[in-house]
Amino acid sequence: MSSQKLHIICSAIPSPPDYGGAIDVYYKLKALHELGVEIILHCFEYKRRRADELKKYCTEIYYYHRKTGLLSQFSFIPYIIKSRQSIALLHRLVKEDFPILFEGMHTTAFLQHPDLAGRKQWIRAHNIEHYYYNSLVKTEKSLYKKIYYKIEAFKLSRYNSIHALADGVFAISQFDATFFEKINKKTILINAFHGYTHVTSKIGIGEYALYHGDLSVAENNRSAEFLIDICKNLPFNLIIAGKTPKRKLKKLVKRNNNIYLVDDPNTIEMEDLIQNAGVILLPATQKTGLRLKLLVSLFSGRHCIASPEMLVDTGLEKLCHIAENKEEWKQSIQICMKTPFTNIHIVQREKLLKNYMDIDNARKLTTLIFE
Repeated sequence: MSSQKLHIICSAIPSPPDYGGAIDVYYKLKALHELGVEIILHCFEYKRRRADELKKYCTEIYYYHRKTGLLSQFSFIPYIIKSRQSIALLHRLVKEDFPILFEGMHTTAFLQHPDLAGRKQWIRAHNIEHYYYNSLVKTEKSLYKKIYYKIEAFKLSRYNSIHALADGVFAISQFDATFFEKINKKTILINAFHGYTHVTSKIGIGEYALYHGDLSVAENNRSAEFLIDICKNLPFNLIIAGKTPKRKLKKLVKRNNNIYLVDDPNTIEMEDLIQNAGVILLPATQKTGLRLKLLVSLFSGRHCIASPEMLVDTGLEKLCHIAENKEEWKQSIQICMKTPFTNIHIVQREKLLKNYMDIDNARKLTTLIFE
């Protein structure tokens, strides 16, 4: 297995693993390394520092500047792709003749470039991007950003045909797999990588409810506001934890005595918050994309309450309380906060989560890429 070498192109630096896309890539690198795959990692630098941590899993690491700004927006190519066109990247891909894994549609600028003819080229689809950007249009309040998201969604929708040029697509959810199968018949479900080898949830009752996520994302910010409205008069604390919370959210939290904000927690702090919560709250408004938040909460937290959209085609419905409206959310939260989490819950989770183990997903991925 040690003779297997693979180029992996990332839209951003995947360390630290502190948001969905980074978590999936980081623990994928780790699992592939454990299988003996030699990884040549290519990362675009964007708001994140270079990470020596990645040297543990990669034989070579290269960084590239992302061309942000208006110039990259004036193109029929979606901005998330156009801004990641790097000639230096293409030259390195040409130089070392190994299969290529494009992490997300963002990185596909050179998919099936003439200089890469005959190479195995796979796409890891993290999302149905135009669905995601259309959802941002609905949640974003800035007119400028609404216009940008709408234009980008249109471009991405037209650009989806790029997936047909790949040797295959690794979809991150069954919902996404059904979509991409219509474009590329060789679409395979590879569940999100997460870093857990077994359920680590604590038994007993927790002291607070928890919502966690990247709070710079409009949908997550809106979910936090929704949960504040539900929990503001309940007799226990709600903790909201995540990256880059917006000023309005901070002000909203300060108005409520039982609601607290943990701003930009590191990986260890977030793990501690998840493990000690009585209930993890998982609202969602769209079906597409990775559900790492769900997996992390089930592997590490106590009770979980989720919107139906969070659970579509996961097979994990039995592990969560499902809430569709404010009243159901309120009732479920109060019940979960009073109900001890037991070893019976842990055994049930171990049984249903066995299909989500990283090493098995890594074996499946390498078998397909190197067959």
